[in-house]
Amino acid sequence: MKDILNALSALEADAGVKERMARWVAESRSLGIDIPNLTDDHVRLFERLAGLEAAIAEWHERREGMKSADDERLWRKLRLEWNYNSNHIEGNTLTYHETELLLIHGRTAGGHPMRDYEEMKAHDVAIDYTRSLAGEEQVIGESDIRQLNKILLKEPFWSYAETPDGQPTQKRIVPGQYKTQPNHVRTATGELHRFAEPEETPPLMEEWTRDFRRDLERSAYPLPLFLAESHWSFIHIHPFDDGNGRTARLLANYALLRNNLPPIVIESDDRDRYISGLQNADVGRILPLAEFMLENVQWSIELAIRAARGESVRESDDIDKEMELFVRSRRGPQPNKTDVEVLDQVFFRHVSPMLEKLDGLCERQGSELFSGYSTHKYVVPSSSGRVSGGLLGTDQWEWTKEQCLVRLDFALSDEQQVELGAEYSFRRYIGIGNHGFNLKLSVAWKLGGERFSFEAAIDGIPMTAIGHHVSYSELDGRDAEVDHTVEAICRCMMDEIDSRSQGPE
Repeated sequence: MKDILNALSALEADAGVKERMARWVAESRSLGIDIPNLTDDHVRLFERLAGLEAAIAEWHERREGMKSADDERLWRKLRLEWNYNSNHIEGNTLTYHETELLLIHGRTAGGHPMRDYEEMKAHDVAIDYTRSLAGEEQVIGESDIRQLNKILLKEPFWSYAETPDGQPTQKRIVPGQYKTQPNHVRTATGELHRFAEPEETPPLMEEWTRDFRRDLERSAYPLPLFLAESHWSFIHIHPFDDGNGRTARLLANYALLRNNLPPIVIESDDRDRYISGLQNADVGRILPLAEFMLENVQWSIELAIRAARGESVRESDDIDKEMELFVRSRRGPQPNKTDVEVLDQVFFRHVSPMLEKLDGLCERQGSELFSGYSTHKYVVPSSSGRVSGGLLGTDQWEWTKEQCLVRLDFALSDEQQVELGAEYSFRRYIGIGNHGFNLKLSVAWKLGGERFSFEAAIDGIPMTAIGHHVSYSELDGRDAEVDHTVEAICRCMMDEIDSRSQGPE
């Protein structure tokens, strides 16, 4: 402790900053927490805390008399920014206004993968769950953290991965469960960035949760430093197979909401600086990430204070976001194909070639590994009823289209979707390993008013990473990627068969 005090006295800082730093050091030492070598960077961080604390005090004072309409304006702004940016950082393709249309008005726009819409809605539910946790008397626990991840990811799905020797593979993601396989990632330079191993994860998460709960109650721990250190340590463990970044940002905001502070929004435009902060923390330099957190907390509090004053919460780039939507909505009508022409294009570019490939591959698996195998093709018109029985072959398409669709006043609409699909049933496994289990692979194309979606599932569990969403306006210029999709489906099937054949009888 004497060495730390000597280091403090040698720093160029005023008495108030040094006193604040001394309290932090003493509190940390009393809890058995090591303090790194103190530098001028620590001084700069602590110097900025006075302004942050003044803003926090003003917010707490103003929020007491805040009008409900102003509170609603603030939360709507923060909710949209949080949903949009946290998902956009991870690669979600929805624009800001498409996010607003989806979450506020319940409408979809743009031709995006179905998973992008679903994960945005799931993230919004996770935000509500985070707010409810922050308001409970009981402090967050491990089961709550797993539940957050489960809400984010919704349901099991297959995802692309890489074996230790660099070969592509698939792995099944189970929401809310700690990883059972390594989830190291390859960086842009080709190096392998390592996270905690699966067997290390449960005890590390128990320790992380205990430390997080303890640090929520500390009085001398600077808020930006707490956010940075807890955030980085969670990311460093990377406890789940997917959704770690979004879960970590939800937990950071849980800490803020629990202290009656507005959530931070890490903007996707700041992604490079955010990642750089995490990379600095990897080599023991946490202060750049703490500075980043401080600036984000200040932004949110200043926004909240403006709302409490009854002032606008609009940002300078909000007009750019609005202009994007306005221009899109005011574009002149584009040349459109008839609904029947669109139907033909979807069938011949997507449905027919994929079913042809799947038929051959599934027949081989079915005849050699199972005692029984059958396939069932069907069409569901937009009106009602199911027409089935091998009607999706190229030879039968004209008859199917005329008799089952066009004759029934066929039209593409969002309200009544046309569905084309196939089910491949594998009965009684007879290969190496445990025998007797069944499998069903199902694929379906659902055509709506402006786009179609493709979905695939094994025994009703969606392969979310394989599903996609295509706007009809993209049909001419977009590669159908049939080979890639079929290969991904078959890999999932092989992994599932391999897993079940090795499981208990």
